[in-house]
Amino acid sequence: MARAYRGRPTNRKHQPRVTGDGAAASIPRRVLIAYDLRYAADHFTGIGTHAHALFAALLELPGDQRYAVLWDPRLENRRFDLRAFASHPRVTWHERAIAPLGPASPLQLGAWLRTVRPDVYLSPFYFAPVGAPCPVLLTIHDVWPLRLPEGFSWARGAFYRLSLQLARRARFIVTSSRFSRGEIVELLPMPESRVRAIRLGVPPAPRDEEPRRPDALAPERFALVVGDNRPRKNLRTLARAWAAFGDAPPLALVSAGPNDPRYPSLARLASESGARDVHSLGWVGEPELAWLYRNAEMILFPSRYEGFGFPLVEAFVHGRPTIAADIPVLREIAEGVTWFVPVDADREWADAVRTLSNDAGLRETKSRAGHVRAAELRYQDTAVETLDLVREAAGATIRRR
Repeated sequence: MARAYRGRPTNRKHQPRVTGDGAAASIPRRVLIAYDLRYAADHFTGIGTHAHALFAALLELPGDQRYAVLWDPRLENRRFDLRAFASHPRVTWHERAIAPLGPASPLQLGAWLRTVRPDVYLSPFYFAPVGAPCPVLLTIHDVWPLRLPEGFSWARGAFYRLSLQLARRARFIVTSSRFSRGEIVELLPMPESRVRAIRLGVPPAPRDEEPRRPDALAPERFALVVGDNRPRKNLRTLARAWAAFGDAPPLALVSAGPNDPRYPSLARLASESGARDVHSLGWVGEPELAWLYRNAEMILFPSRYEGFGFPLVEAFVHGRPTIAADIPVLREIAEGVTWFVPVDADREWADAVRTLSNDAGLRETKSRAGHVRAAELRYQDTAVETLDLVREAAGATIRRR
């Protein structure tokens, strides 16, 4: 079913205008952008945050560009209120039972695009439609499976590589950091001119809900790590760091994020390492996550590979000091703000945590630096650069008032 809430643009052609001397002058036409919002579903954590934040920022930009938005009503969405998108005057809302990760999705998506006939298809994910009648802009935040030998079975790995090969046909690939751009150019490979790095910003605040302490949380003083438990998130290093504290850690360690049953949770890693005062909350809702960010003494980000690093940005917004793995992409967004520690140096992680927990002045200095950096990361800038790239792909002028 497709629902159209305020009418769709009817004049899609680049129409000539006759001037006083009888010559035809060009009138910039309205551009219709197909935006794939299915990736704002709960299954996609960081990608979903970006999918929602980018579209919200695009709608705030001036101009008369229109959007055909695809959503699958079967998807679970507990984070975002999509009603404002569906009723926006420049949005035509399309509901289709097209699973974002379904094997038939590329074919079904291509068929939908041939019905809508947009000027450009813009997706916050890397699945390419088959038979698209327009230029395609896809998003690849990172290509960690091409670097790290973990996480995928043979079949899933083959499907991932096939998906990336199909993505190479896109007019442009968008990524979120200079680091990821270099990885994509090298590993896919792709011409540099068709891979564009557009830095992400601070996502808008979630629904107007009061932050709420998680019921399962016991400790008062704690360090927080946010994310899932896949091996590249490197929770094992934090478990070993807490084990190095012995019987008296300076504060508790708390993790928040979905647990993949294929891998050990932080609590299990802590048990295996003999670490004390470690708590794994699993997935938490937005009010609980907001409370955790506001009340954590520090945010830890030990990941060994990322495309951007939303937990660091969220920590900056909430004025929390941060300790992070010393990897290029995190240096790119947090140089001068975050305390960097080598990825697998659990003793150095323990020393950094102990020092920061005992030095209120240092915590305040890093908190202030985080606030400054957060003000520099604006999704309005992300949207402007994205719209410029859409214009380039469409080969058309998008009017801005």
